[in-house]
Amino acid sequence: MKKSIQCRINYLKDELIRHDRLYYYKDNPEISDKEYDDLVKELKQLEKENPSLLTKNSPTQKIYGVTSLYFKQIKHFSPMLSLNNTYSSEEILKWYKNIQKKVMSNKDLEFIIEPKIDGLSVGLTYLNGVFVCGGTRGDGEIGEDVTENLKTIQSIPYKLRTNSPPELFILSGEVYMSKSNFEELNKKLIVNGNEKFSNPRNAAAGSLRQKNVQITAKRKLDFFVHSFLKMNPEQFQKQSQFLQCCKEYGFTIQNNFRICRSFEEIMEFVHVMLEKRNSFLYEIDGLVIKVNNFKFQIKIGCSSKSPKWAVAFKFPAKQITTKLKKICIQVGRTGVITPLAILDPVVLSGVTISHATLHNFEEIRRLIINEGDIILLERAGDVIPKIIKVVKKVTNGFFKAPTNCPSCGDKIFKKDVEKKIYKCLNLECPAQFRNRLIHFVSRDAMNIKGFGKALIDQLVEKQKIKTLADFYFLTENDFVDLVSFKEKKINNILDSIILSKQRPLSRLLFAFGIKQLGYNKSKIIAKKFKNMENLLNANLEDFMKIHDIGKVLAIELKNFFASEKVHYLIKVLIKVNVNMVEYEI
Repeated sequence: MKKSIQCRINYLKDELIRHDRLYYYKDNPEISDKEYDDLVKELKQLEKENPSLLTKNSPTQKIYGVTSLYFKQIKHFSPMLSLNNTYSSEEILKWYKNIQKKVMSNKDLEFIIEPKIDGLSVGLTYLNGVFVCGGTRGDGEIGEDVTENLKTIQSIPYKLRTNSPPELFILSGEVYMSKSNFEELNKKLIVNGNEKFSNPRNAAAGSLRQKNVQITAKRKLDFFVHSFLKMNPEQFQKQSQFLQCCKEYGFTIQNNFRICRSFEEIMEFVHVMLEKRNSFLYEIDGLVIKVNNFKFQIKIGCSSKSPKWAVAFKFPAKQITTKLKKICIQVGRTGVITPLAILDPVVLSGVTISHATLHNFEEIRRLIINEGDIILLERAGDVIPKIIKVVKKVTNGFFKAPTNCPSCGDKIFKKDVEKKIYKCLNLECPAQFRNRLIHFVSRDAMNIKGFGKALIDQLVEKQKIKTLADFYFLTENDFVDLVSFKEKKINNILDSIILSKQRPLSRLLFAFGIKQLGYNKSKIIAKKFKNMENLLNANLEDFMKIHDIGKVLAIELKNFFASEKVHYLIKVLIKVNVNMVEYEI
């Protein structure tokens, strides 16, 4: 029983870390905020019931977010905490009553409610009234130094508009992109043959993280202040006073906030904002409810990752009906078979949606869904398209899982009954190989820029790539016959291939696509073993000694590095000077 609980905890940890990277680092989330919070709640409950299994590096003990390797790191003067989410009036009431208990004296208790901007959180530091540095939230303690990019945002003043500026002034807020600027940017991207952003939040995050500051400047980003972090001497007693002072200093603040003194007033404003949400010039995905008085905030306190004196209320997702045209079968790099719904295109929350995940075949059975049915579609968390139910049954029964792999024709096995996983076990399956190649060049792995799926398909078809190592043997001649490949583009790809040879060992380990091995654990293993030679000589016990590496992953690692094919692959990579050492940080 204990072992199964540990396995579930390990799974939840890995999933939460993966989703953190997708949301904060790749700006490409796979699940809604609600679904993410459900995973957090389950993990918290398991850790509460099994305190011996709670570890310091658990996602429940850390602030949401990650930092990337593409910007210098910046340490925040004060931790930038994340907010706990609520989704109902009942959850708000529970939080409200807890606040009342802790404050005791309700006479001076006030709440300030502000719209929750769907953007990217950053912290700004001013010394003697001059903006000196700024960074993304990252993991709350350390973020990405995007100072120069932030200087391009006109709504962030370089100097505070005051004759007597505070010596130290640190605040946080949200970088965002307005709906009109988002639409304008996407039109330009499409005209230039580039991939468009799926929503304003992704556009803002991607634009702020540009290495070329001039690109950031052209993206028309904006900024709203929302939190007070540090000032010396401190002059504010309330959040509302802080916001007014920021306005006087030259910052843009949201005028759509309200001071409330009771739960009834809070809920009244919530309902008003639910009605008004579409009228905003920028996307909001909810409201932030804070205790207004800083003295009470200090008394109420914070957890390791979230203030107890504030909470976010997330707006319900919007829904629409459309037709499920076709169900396609996808084969992942590890052989996992997943269904994908192809839909009649429909606009939901300002985004055109033409497909949605069906998760697994048990979900299809549960929904009793088939091709041709009219379905209710929800943009969960205002981000991820999700099929809620069938509203009109057009075809009988539900779509059956295939018995053979659509890529190689081999028999499909139900590998894991509990997790409802179907797999193709053929390691030579073309679809698996294609996805391993895509993973190898991806940003978190070897980050070889320019290799889209279409290019990889062409190179595989022409037999220019037969193994992972073949990327390093490509020459200019291998690209000349391909469509839309000019000399400059080819040279950029070849330069990126050369640059990728210097990636640390941890990135190479992740790029190999070893089963059960995620990005974070790749770093842990690389830091422990330091170089490839040590990994090749390691036994099962060596892997199992590593903290957070369970037996299942240890066996996968041992089997992987014991493989003759892997030995040959590594030998070839060494021959072409791919780095095999983990850098000291």
